[in-house]
Amino acid sequence: MVRPDEEERPSQGLPPAGGMGGGMQLATAEGPSAAAPRMATDRLGAIVGVPEVSLLLMILAATVVFTLINPAFGTVGNVESLFRTIVYTGIVLIGQAILMIVGEFDLSVGSVAGMGAIISGVFIAEVSLPIPLAMILGIAAGGTIGLVNGIVTTKVGIPAFVTTLSMLFIARGIGYVVSGGDPVYPLPSEVTILAKTDILGLPSAIWVFLLLVLVFDLAMRRSTSGRIAYATGGNARTSRLAGIDTDRVKIAAFVLTGALSAFAGVMLMSRLGRADPSIGLGWELNVIAAAVVGGIRLGGGAGTIAGAFLGLLFLQVIQTGLVIAGVDATLQPVVSGVVLITAVGLDMLRRRRFG
Repeated sequence: MVRPDEEERPSQGLPPAGGMGGGMQLATAEGPSAAAPRMATDRLGAIVGVPEVSLLLMILAATVVFTLINPAFGTVGNVESLFRTIVYTGIVLIGQAILMIVGEFDLSVGSVAGMGAIISGVFIAEVSLPIPLAMILGIAAGGTIGLVNGIVTTKVGIPAFVTTLSMLFIARGIGYVVSGGDPVYPLPSEVTILAKTDILGLPSAIWVFLLLVLVFDLAMRRSTSGRIAYATGGNARTSRLAGIDTDRVKIAAFVLTGALSAFAGVMLMSRLGRADPSIGLGWELNVIAAAVVGGIRLGGGAGTIAGAFLGLLFLQVIQTGLVIAGVDATLQPVVSGVVLITAVGLDMLRRRRFG
């Protein structure tokens, strides 16, 4: 196809691009000098076009701004506090991100986290089961909820929105019924070992979270299962024609999401030293927002665990920065909402520009 600029050359009194004479000499003379800036621009564009790089730049920019407003924001103590805050929703985010990559989502993750904590706490405090076994049973309960979500969504055909919204109420109700609506305590001091053990100056919960991010990010990028997950979310029909059991892939993602959600609840129980039925309230919207900001496509088939992690970190930086900057508490949700939609809009522009 002839480009518009080539069609306009004759009207400007210049020979065609492929002609002889001055036009060729001009191209030869200007080519090297024009190519270098263009190559540099393309290189920079390729770097900025990576979602993780864009998020890192936004996190750094926000950190600089809030540190200038209040130097306390950039202290080591505040950074550690920020990571402590995102650990538990971050564990849930890993499962939610994988589920969104395969083309589904789960609104019950917060309630499942609370239910998992309550079940573990009751087995420890009232049944006197060994702590590791009680925690495993709580996590297994979350995986069971995920299994039900997956089967109802894929086999029965009820949309994930309806299925998981219903399960949100069911799981929360189970937690309240089992606990009687009250926190489960006292729990043995050994319960806190999982989340509060100091390792290199940081609580073990942070290290567990970072390890999970690393393992699942690498698995999604480099394993056969990861490639199958992306293929399922990208085009389920084509994947089925290629011999992939897409229902099985989605069910497995639902089970993983449920288990990780319950594990996050158990981790928070370990941190608090009690099982509170209010654990997980509102987590579902936070993790979906973080995943979208992190580059996870709502339709499935795109995004990374690392990007979702950075999306969660970015949102927490904004929220913490607003508090430290002294922004009125009534305005903080408004500012957070504006930042969220702006970040998603910039990500959409980046996708259109760089693919």
